[in-house]
Amino acid sequence: MSLPLTENEEYTIICNFDWSTTSLGPMDSWEPTIKNALNLCLQSTFPICLYLGPDFIPIYNKAFQELSKEHSYEVRKISKESFQISDYHLSQLEIVRTTGKPIFEKEQYVESLRNGYKEEMYFDYTFSPIFKSDGSIYGIFNIAQEITHKTLNARRLKALSEFGNQTSEIKSLDSACKIITKVLRNNNADIPYALIYFVEHKSNAGSESLIARLAATTFDEDGEKERHFPDYFPETQEIIDLSKETDKNYETYIELNRGATTYSFLKCESWPIHLLIKKGGHIKVLLKDESQAVLLLTKSSLGGDQDLSVVSICGVNRLRALDEQYMEFLQLATNQMNTLLLHGNSIEEEKKRSKILADLNYQKIMFFQGITHELKTPLTLMLSPLEDVISVSSQKAPIMSHLQIIRRNARRLLKLINVLLQYSNIEANQLEAHYVETDIVEFTQELVSDFKHMAKKLGLDFIIDILHPDEFNHAMTDKIYLDHDMYETIVFNLCSNALKHTWNGHITIRLHLDYRDSKKMTVLEVSDTGVGIPEAALPNLFQRFYRVKSQSSRSHEGTGIGLALVKQLITRHGGDITVTSVVNKGTTFKCWLPIGCEHLPTNQIHFNNIENPINNGQELCTNRQLYLEECSQWAKKIMPDTQYDMDQLSIDDEWNVDNVFTKEISSFSFMDNLATKKKYQILLVDDNNDMRNHLSILLKEYDIIHAHDGRDAIRILKKADRLPDLILSDIMLPNMNGYELLGVLRSNTKTQLIPIILLSAKADEDSKIKGLDKGANDYLIKPFSAQELITRIHANLKLSHLRHKIILHQCNQEETNQLLHSISAEFFSNSSMNETLHYIAEEIYHRLPCERIIIISNEQDEFKNNKILALFEDLTNPFVEISDTDVNESQIFTNSQEFLNNNSGITISLDVYCNDIRKNVSILSVKILLNDGLWGWIKIYRPSNSIWLNSEIEFLQQISNQISLSIAYRSLLERNNALEIQIKAAEIANNAKGQILANTSHELRTPLGAIVGVLSSFEGTNLTADQEDMVNIMTRASDVVLSIINNILDAAKLEAHKITLVNRTFDLLELFDDTIEMFGEKAASKKIELITNYDVDKLPRYVKSDPERLKQVLFHLLSNSIKFTEQGEIILTISMPSREVIDENNANPTNSQIINKGALLIELSDTGIGMDPEYIQHAWKSFSRGDMSITREQDGTGLGLSICKSLIEINGGEINAESQLGKGSKFWFTWNIELLSSMTTTSNFKTPLLSMQFEEQLIYLLPHSIRQKRILIIHPVEMMRNVISNYLKKVEKVDAFDTFDKAIRATKAYKESHDRPAYDIAFINLNENNEEVVKAALELKGLEMNGNNLIIILIVFPSNEGNELAKKLIGKVGGSTFIIYTPITRKKLINQFIHMGKNDATYENNMNMHIDENILKRERDYGFHKIGNKSQDMFEYMVGRDFKRICTSGKDFNGKCILCVDNDSISLENALQQVSKLGYSTVSTTSGQEAIRLIDSEFKLLNNAYSSSSNLDMEQPIMSGFDVSRSIRAMRPPISNIPIIILTNLLTEEIQNKCIELGINDFLGKPLKIEELEKVLIKWIGEN
Repeated sequence: MSLPLTENEEYTIICNFDWSTTSLGPMDSWEPTIKNALNLCLQSTFPICLYLGPDFIPIYNKAFQELSKEHSYEVRKISKESFQISDYHLSQLEIVRTTGKPIFEKEQYVESLRNGYKEEMYFDYTFSPIFKSDGSIYGIFNIAQEITHKTLNARRLKALSEFGNQTSEIKSLDSACKIITKVLRNNNADIPYALIYFVEHKSNAGSESLIARLAATTFDEDGEKERHFPDYFPETQEIIDLSKETDKNYETYIELNRGATTYSFLKCESWPIHLLIKKGGHIKVLLKDESQAVLLLTKSSLGGDQDLSVVSICGVNRLRALDEQYMEFLQLATNQMNTLLLHGNSIEEEKKRSKILADLNYQKIMFFQGITHELKTPLTLMLSPLEDVISVSSQKAPIMSHLQIIRRNARRLLKLINVLLQYSNIEANQLEAHYVETDIVEFTQELVSDFKHMAKKLGLDFIIDILHPDEFNHAMTDKIYLDHDMYETIVFNLCSNALKHTWNGHITIRLHLDYRDSKKMTVLEVSDTGVGIPEAALPNLFQRFYRVKSQSSRSHEGTGIGLALVKQLITRHGGDITVTSVVNKGTTFKCWLPIGCEHLPTNQIHFNNIENPINNGQELCTNRQLYLEECSQWAKKIMPDTQYDMDQLSIDDEWNVDNVFTKEISSFSFMDNLATKKKYQILLVDDNNDMRNHLSILLKEYDIIHAHDGRDAIRILKKADRLPDLILSDIMLPNMNGYELLGVLRSNTKTQLIPIILLSAKADEDSKIKGLDKGANDYLIKPFSAQELITRIHANLKLSHLRHKIILHQCNQEETNQLLHSISAEFFSNSSMNETLHYIAEEIYHRLPCERIIIISNEQDEFKNNKILALFEDLTNPFVEISDTDVNESQIFTNSQEFLNNNSGITISLDVYCNDIRKNVSILSVKILLNDGLWGWIKIYRPSNSIWLNSEIEFLQQISNQISLSIAYRSLLERNNALEIQIKAAEIANNAKGQILANTSHELRTPLGAIVGVLSSFEGTNLTADQEDMVNIMTRASDVVLSIINNILDAAKLEAHKITLVNRTFDLLELFDDTIEMFGEKAASKKIELITNYDVDKLPRYVKSDPERLKQVLFHLLSNSIKFTEQGEIILTISMPSREVIDENNANPTNSQIINKGALLIELSDTGIGMDPEYIQHAWKSFSRGDMSITREQDGTGLGLSICKSLIEINGGEINAESQLGKGSKFWFTWNIELLSSMTTTSNFKTPLLSMQFEEQLIYLLPHSIRQKRILIIHPVEMMRNVISNYLKKVEKVDAFDTFDKAIRATKAYKESHDRPAYDIAFINLNENNEEVVKAALELKGLEMNGNNLIIILIVFPSNEGNELAKKLIGKVGGSTFIIYTPITRKKLINQFIHMGKNDATYENNMNMHIDENILKRERDYGFHKIGNKSQDMFEYMVGRDFKRICTSGKDFNGKCILCVDNDSISLENALQQVSKLGYSTVSTTSGQEAIRLIDSEFKLLNNAYSSSSNLDMEQPIMSGFDVSRSIRAMRPPISNIPIIILTNLLTEEIQNKCIELGINDFLGKPLKIEELEKVLIKWIGEN
């Protein structure tokens, strides 16, 4: 047979089994169909089993075997007995074998042992027959699929969905519990049982009380109070005090294995509810019968300080493992249960709140009933006597109007009480209805007839459209039953509302029949053409206390329950009321009243009792009279002409009171008594006629204007000729309330200052605050006393008067200020002085009443009369004398001498004769002062004995002061303009001078550059001594000329403020060493000790500042010191006494944002000729020189110290000096620097040279081997000994002596006491007494155990004389001898130590070697010179490069090519010669365009042979050096990376910044020196 190709366990078992022992027989005898079925079974991954033969022997694959973890393939188990087929399955197999038809089963339930416990499983499977060739059935083909998880998910989802479906059935918390237990009982497969505990949290005096109550269980039976729990349950109580459960121990946990997973369960005697509350989450519990349960907790807030915790105890299916899916289902079920419980609790809470509200409403209704009954008693006692008094009093009696006001308002109060009582009775269901058969037509006509007369008074048409009673009753076909009191209230309310809200048009009352819901009904229709109701307000119209806002009604009075009462009364009749309305077109109310009596309560219907609709009873008359009397009050109100919009009311146009402020305020301007004489005007705004009349009587001393609402008040104000002095307004007004009126008035510039007092019955604090906040001046609560009202009105009028006076003063002052500004403007305009003064006189005339104004100058004309500069008079409008009646006793007027004494410069002549106008006049004269002198007068003329006001005098004095200031300022401005012209001329001259100096410098530098270049070409050549002297003289002379040019240029730039410092990073210590080294030879020529004194550990190495300017200052000071010192020493001391950390723009700076500032203190002292102390203060001035008798032998321009002082001050430092003649000088200055952070690395430096120097920091560190040496110093100068000792302070032993004897004695003493040599190295100053030096050196060597071990370093002046002397001494001393040249620096000293043992060349070779000046200079820079015993040679490190340069002069040096560009042929030739001398190949051109072409076309060829660089002259015609640089940088790489060096005659800060901006690598100033050129070329294209 053909079996599976892949061998596995089943294959092996089947092939090796002896099938002949079974009913199937040997495998070879099996038919092909059986074998094919077996192949399919064993190869399939789907669970398949074959039941073969008459005994149904099972053969199955691995997938089928995995359905039951208990089965494994063994030979002995391949039998029907071992497979344990159930009887049900056997019966199905028999059916298939008998019938030959397959069977398909879905979701078949099976219980089987799996994973160590009995488990429920669900399968879908088929039984299909396997036929033999003869058609008989030999076996059954069984395919099975386990769907346990699918079935469980569907079952659980169904249970969860049933919780949600039951939400709508919940009526309370108890019903929610019952529904939960019902759902769980109906779906008990996964939750066999459940218990629900409620745990209430209550806080009592800081402690929490926990009580658990059993709310519901699935064991509850309907109708049974007792609950019966299974025996295997822990102790289960109905109520548990959890505070007593705190001491219980829950530590017994049992672990159960379910397959590969282990579960932990708590074993306990009672439900661990307290433990669950404490820990939260869930707890798994193992019960007595080994079944399981889970406790789950949910918490909910009940409001206030109460929380409800729900503990759900859910049983676990015994046939399922409590895995994650099961726990997730239990959690979801618990959440669903909690949702139902919360819903039930919220319904209960809502019911409680509804009951509380109902109780409150009932109590409120009872209160209304009680209070209305209580009010009726005193009201009756008021009305009855009042009616008697009115009836017996004469109608013309003065008191009658007051009595009628009292009666009207008492009746109004009675009407309100009746309405409230009626409404409260309806709400309390205590209104006794009395329905009787009624002739509705006659009754309605009678009720509305009285309103017709009232409508006529209001100017309205009142239309009654009702059919004849017989015709209407015939059409009705049935009787109608009404409660007459209720129907009366309905009609009166609707009619009075129609009158209240209708200003013009008509009101129509109709009674007709109509159908509604197919039912004939009587319709009472009340329609009007009034203001209408907004559509948004219609749904709320019949709610109690609802009032439509912003309606243009006749009155704002009312309670807001009228229409609500109408609806209630109509509803009592079984009808309904509807409303339709359009704003500004009208409103229609329809009352639908059913016909017949089927809809009415039978106990309230009175049959055969037809009442006459005309009721002459007192109650009816009184009720009708109350409504009519209220309407009568509206007849006095005027309809507004225009329906104003709120936004339009706030604008400032269309007011008749133009310039109202001017009119009103001007009434206070001259005299206060006018304000007291006039009658104040008050605008009274109230919609109640009685209130308006009452207030008018109270305020009869004022002129009262009436307005019935806010809109009416706006209309009156717009038409008024003058604004009222005060507005008294009610808040509750129709159309526009008091708040809205207040807002409009305060937003209008014309009315915003009118005092407003609000009157209101609203006594709460919020209403008062709201009114005052909107701008009311006062707020008065009704009822109020008359005296209080009058007092408050008086107070507000006084305050308003005072405010108006202040505003007037401010207005006058503003006008005066404007006039003063205009006077100043006139003075500075193109107008002449006379025109300006005439303008001033005219302006004064328009502001001060007078006849004539003149402005007189103090200057006199040829007739010795004062000049009249301006005169203004207007004879057409003569001056009007102020009436005596207008003069009061206030201090507005004055003619007192006291006032004049306090105002000097003012003269008043009340009666003086004037020659010009030939009559007596009153003159006010004010002086015009200028620079403490008299310039002129302003004089104003009035008729004789006219008075002058204080304000007029002050005004004229202000004009006089302004004229004085303007004239003084005009004079000053003219002087300033002249001075400015002079300054501009000086600036132009200065700029011209600067340009001339710059041009001169350029012209001087060009030939000077050629001279310097030629002189530098002599270096390395063989010259005679005379020739060398001549070259040296010319070199020094060219240096002097260059120094003079530079000084003059710097002085010119400093004077023009065109020098700024360029900050960059540099090596501070190297700058000092290099600068002091520059003056070594000059100091040596005079035998002057040049000493640099600083502590390297206390100074920063790298800083940011302008190194060139610092070097320039040091250069000038050192040059002066050497120039004026003939012998002795010059000491340069550097220290940094202070540091500060500054962050200029950040409160919390980062490390990169912190700026470390420092200030260097640099002191330079010498032993020169000194200066006269009196001269020091003049020494800093340009071209200043000392006593010519002393300084005439020295050259100089007198600019050095001036330049130093200016540069130091630009840096922010200061410089000073002290000196005495013949005792030397001391200069000191401070220089500000920026310290670099300790995190700074070489990447921070912008130039490769600085990076290289930073990497060579070790050059300032003593070698470790030297630190262990013992060093001797012999030098006569104490400061030199101290400086060298300071440099060597980290050496083990350093001794310094001023004489040889002291040194030798100390050496001997040490050797005797320690029995070893005293020193390893000896520094000996070389003086003129060479024999003494030789003797001392030999004696020191002799004291050594091995004389050759002592290294001797001779300190020599860097001169030919010193060098020759050193050669002689070295030959005599022998041994390891070195030379170090002064000035001695730390760098030079350490280099000496590092290299003094590297070479041992012979002395003879060294002596025979030609040492040119250039080599000697480099030798001095490095500071050492070694001489060996047999032969001497200079170190290759020191001089080898120079020999190479000499021997390869004029040839290619390491493949370097330089392009030189200069339009000046002399400068170009000089540059080419110097570059070639340095060993570089050259290419040259005289134009920038040609340079670009050469670089672009030749670069490939050049680049293959050379490393290229470019030297560009900046001052190129057509295309400057900057333009060439920009073009090179724009080319393609690597051309764009060529180093570029700019040459310029004038190296300014602008040029330096431009170089940095364009990416230029470096810059050099002309004239070009070969040393500087060499350094720069090595820096950018050197061997490194």
